[in-house]
Amino acid sequence: MINLDFTISNPFSKRFRILASKCKMLTKHKAVEANIYCTANIIKLSLVYSSRQDHAGLQIEFGLFGYDFELHFYDTRHWDYKTNQWE
Repeated sequence: MINLDFTISNPFSKRFRILASKCKMLTKHKAVEANIYCTANIIKLSLVYSSRQDHAGLQIEFGLFGYDFELHFYDTRHWDYKTNQWE
């Protein structure tokens, strides 16, 4: 897993609201999701890449002045750690 995150947030605010959310299946097991949030973040830059875990994929998030935009490409399956393969 690769996780790069830089966030500056307002510590006195607990603001969080989902403004928009869209999800679409691309193939049988691959999906894309786009979200817009109203948050307490002043600046947010985030990049997460995962494999061999539940809902593995690429997640990119950018936030500025309380509005965060997220784009997530992921696998809808769950990872079975005992057999080391997708369920």
